[in-house]
Amino acid sequence: MIDEEADAKEPRKDIVATQSSALSREAEKMVGETSTYATPAMRQERRARASADKRFALRKTLVEPDRSDPNGFERIIGNSDLMSINFLDRGRRTAAAVCRIKVPSDGGAWYGTGFLVGPRLLLTNHHVLGNADEASQAEAEFGYEHDFDGVLQEPVRFNLRPHEIFYTNPELDFTFVAVTPLSDECVPIARYGILPLIPLSGKAVDGEWVTIIQHPGSEPKQIAIRASQVIGLDPRYVPGVDLDHFIHYSTDTEPGSSGAPVLNDQWQVLALHHKAVPAPENPESESKEPTWIANEGVRISAIFKHLKGERFAKPQAGLVLDRLDLSLGFPALGNSATPGESLLEADRRPLDPARWAHVSGYDASFLSETIALPKIYAPARAKNLVAPLLDGSGYELVYHHFTSVIRADRKFPLFTAVNIDGDRLVHPGKRKDTWRRDARIADEFQPDGDFYEKAKGTDPVQFSRGHQVRLLDPCWSTLTKKANALAESQLASEDTFHYTNAAPQVQGYNDIDWGDLEDYLLDKAQTSHKRLTVFTGPIYRDDDPMYGKARKGGPWKIPLSFWKVAVLQKTPTKVAAAAFIIGQTQYVQALFEAKVFSGLKPYTPNELHTMHIQTTVKTIETETGLDFSAVRPFDSQGGLESTRQTRWLNDSSDVII
Repeated sequence: MIDEEADAKEPRKDIVATQSSALSREAEKMVGETSTYATPAMRQERRARASADKRFALRKTLVEPDRSDPNGFERIIGNSDLMSINFLDRGRRTAAAVCRIKVPSDGGAWYGTGFLVGPRLLLTNHHVLGNADEASQAEAEFGYEHDFDGVLQEPVRFNLRPHEIFYTNPELDFTFVAVTPLSDECVPIARYGILPLIPLSGKAVDGEWVTIIQHPGSEPKQIAIRASQVIGLDPRYVPGVDLDHFIHYSTDTEPGSSGAPVLNDQWQVLALHHKAVPAPENPESESKEPTWIANEGVRISAIFKHLKGERFAKPQAGLVLDRLDLSLGFPALGNSATPGESLLEADRRPLDPARWAHVSGYDASFLSETIALPKIYAPARAKNLVAPLLDGSGYELVYHHFTSVIRADRKFPLFTAVNIDGDRLVHPGKRKDTWRRDARIADEFQPDGDFYEKAKGTDPVQFSRGHQVRLLDPCWSTLTKKANALAESQLASEDTFHYTNAAPQVQGYNDIDWGDLEDYLLDKAQTSHKRLTVFTGPIYRDDDPMYGKARKGGPWKIPLSFWKVAVLQKTPTKVAAAAFIIGQTQYVQALFEAKVFSGLKPYTPNELHTMHIQTTVKTIETETGLDFSAVRPFDSQGGLESTRQTRWLNDSSDVII
């Protein structure tokens, strides 16, 4: 243990100071004339710039813990340039995934740089590979570099497979293309590794040093190691440049470096290098050659945002995202229906509202703690986001043992709330795939079968009607006669087949990942003969992808993540709550905050083989804008005395409730 107070009073014993004042004066003079030397004042200024960067809070979560990299945080704020010795080993492994791209042309060839970002998936610039025809003629050359003894190695050449995956965007200047699994000499592409792309914005802050691995001027692989600083620009002075799309830094590069990865000290890819920034023209200069003062890269977060926006409109974007997800350990979402799925579930006319005349729906007093619905959706109602009932009686669609509240602008449930009595469950019998609209709410706030049926549109992606309250949850009864109890259970099951209880989900995700968690929660109530209340809904975000431009009522924004808050009656007087998020990379930020990705290497798909995380009720409130303050005091996860309050669920035994 270090005595900081004593340390402040006594000189450090590991430092021996020179006794020559002349040496001190001359050294001070020389470092003052050296442009690359960072004075204490300059370091203080850099710390201030880094801390003021809007991405600083997130950048801290991307740094490894002190035990892995003792000076990681100090480097990003300019306090230290000391590196863990494993920095070199990790850099060598990172460099293996970088290749030279050779594109044949009349009279020769042109070259660029690219790197592997997913299973057999290569990323480079659009201006390197602009179309599938070019890609079909190009080669990716790995290992074109000097070895330990300075001997130039013969590159290992792989053909590209644009017929499998090819997606390009000229505005952001990026291209993804599939690579063959084996080279001409039968070397597997897997040998060269992957640089996983992290979708979050914030992998570097103003003034931070970055590294570029490249093939400059078609030459063997080279590295500009921590030779560049991120330049934080003021958007007021660079009109026409979207700083959320592009990042700027000072490293010198040469032609051929296009498509190179720009990396932070954790060897995370923060940008795709794509062009240089010249100094302003000087009329008095005799030189005709431009002076390059900085470089520009395409932010990885901007590439992700673009791909997600096109996921359901352009199938190739979805294929790219699936492989990027796999590189992070996420199972692929997939963009097509599974075989045997019932896509053409029958629609029927709406039921008479009198059916629910004596039904109260969700019971706020079902558990020992009262949980009232109006308070939960009050923040959304204040923003006019809640769809009203036609008769003016409120906002809650009551069904047998559950209630649905609709988000007006998105036409899907804001959330649903269901009571489950584990001691009185009654199986309703054979499932009836009959869906209906609800006549108690305007048609403009709910879809119908036209949204889900493939024949009703030209969209390449097909969705299932994803139950928010699934059909078995409300199927219980307090009636003593079996026939009457069965009849009530069947009514509850039929109630779940309303579009006001559905949100679009890809079928494999709906059946497996979402269904596994639902099975666990229902089993928890049934086997313990306890009462359970479950709140469920989509996570709506402004950047959710569009779908169904030509469909009735379209286009629609499709939520990609869903949440659940389960409240279990553990004892006659005590309840416990658990919160879950199920979805794709939208919840990656929570995982970084939980330090799930803080190891020295990315997790493999085998290590991260589920899409489930247990998080805190507070996180659900932040993500949805709903008010679960009545539930928050009972949060099993939020009450843990640990900063790691977001956890992967590998199986049901990992759930804390």
